[in-house]
Amino acid sequence: MMRRMLMGVLVALSAVGGVAAQVEPLEELAPLEIQEPLEPAEPLEPAELSELAPLDEAVPIETIQGAGVRLRYAPGTVLYVEATSLGLRTGPKRDAILVHYMPKDSRVVAMDDVIASTPERISGRDGHWVRIKHGQHEGYTFDAYLVAAPPSMQESLDWMCEPGKRAGPITSKMTVEDLQSIFGESNVREAVIPLGDGKTERGSVIFPDDDERRVFIQWKYQKVSAKAVIIEGSRWRTTKGIGIGSRLSEVVRANETPFSFAGFGWDYAGYVMSWRGGALEKDHILRDDLSLFLAPQQPYLPADYAALKGDREFSSDLPEATKLNLHVSAMTIMLHDE
Repeated sequence: MMRRMLMGVLVALSAVGGVAAQVEPLEELAPLEIQEPLEPAEPLEPAELSELAPLDEAVPIETIQGAGVRLRYAPGTVLYVEATSLGLRTGPKRDAILVHYMPKDSRVVAMDDVIASTPERISGRDGHWVRIKHGQHEGYTFDAYLVAAPPSMQESLDWMCEPGKRAGPITSKMTVEDLQSIFGESNVREAVIPLGDGKTERGSVIFPDDDERRVFIQWKYQKVSAKAVIIEGSRWRTTKGIGIGSRLSEVVRANETPFSFAGFGWDYAGYVMSWRGGALEKDHILRDDLSLFLAPQQPYLPADYAALKGDREFSSDLPEATKLNLHVSAMTIMLHDE
C-alpha cells in the first residue's frame, strides 16, 4: 500500500520538478563526484550527477603537446582580483614592465590558456602567470591573486532556502546568465542530472568543486526559468535550519513533533513522508516545496538497521532511528512562479 502511495506522489512530483526520484540515498550510492568534462561524443553516465563543459566554450584539458606547458584557463574565463591591487605586466615574470594596477574585485578575462607549468611563489602564494585582459589593457598577472568570484560577493552570498520560493538568491525567474552574474561565470557549469529509469536531463551545477556550496539546478526550459535546486553543499540551510548533515534530533526539534520516513533497503530509502501535523507542515511542505532523504551513519548495529528496513513507514521517535545516527543526506528545493 505504501509503495503505491509513494509511487503516486513521486510521479506527481516528477511532473512539477522531477527531483525526489533523482537523488539516490547514500546507502545505495557512493558520494556524488564532479567528473572531468566529457567529450561530446562520449556516452553520458546516468548513475550520478556529472559535470559537462559548456557547449559554446572551449574545453579545458590537463596537458597539451609539448613540454613545459599546461592548459589552466579556457579563453574567455572570467576571474576577479582578490588583492588590494594587482599588477598587470608586459610579460610572464615579476620584473616585466608594469602596465598598470588593477584594484580589488576588478573583473578580468583570460586571453590564453597555455601557461608555464612550473609554479612560482610570490609573497607566500604559489601560482602561475596568465595572460589576461582588464578593460582596454592586456598583459600578464599572477593568478594566485585571482578568484572565480569577487571576494566581497562571496562574503555577501545568501545561503538561506525558503522551500517553494528560493534557494539563496536562486528563484524560478533565474536564467543561467543570472547565475553567472551572481556566482561568477567560472563557478557555473553544465551538468547531467539523472531522473531515474536511465533517463537524464541537462542542468547546471554551481560551485562544482566545493562540498560546502555545491548545488545543481533543474531548468523548466533550457537554461531559462529554474524549477528546482538539488542541494549538496552543507552551507545551505532552510529557514528552520535544516540542511545536508542535519541530525535527526535537529529535524524533530524544528518540527516540534516526531515525523515519519520510508524504511531503508529499497529505492526510496529514508524519504521523509510526513511531518504528522508538526511545525514544518506550514512552510516546509513535502513533495510540493521540499523533498528530504535521511541516511544512517556508522557506527550502528545490523539489528537496528534491520528494524527500520523495508517498504514501510517508520516514526522518527523509534529508538532504532536514534541508534542509526540518522541525518539529512539529500535535499531538494522546489521553485514555483510567484
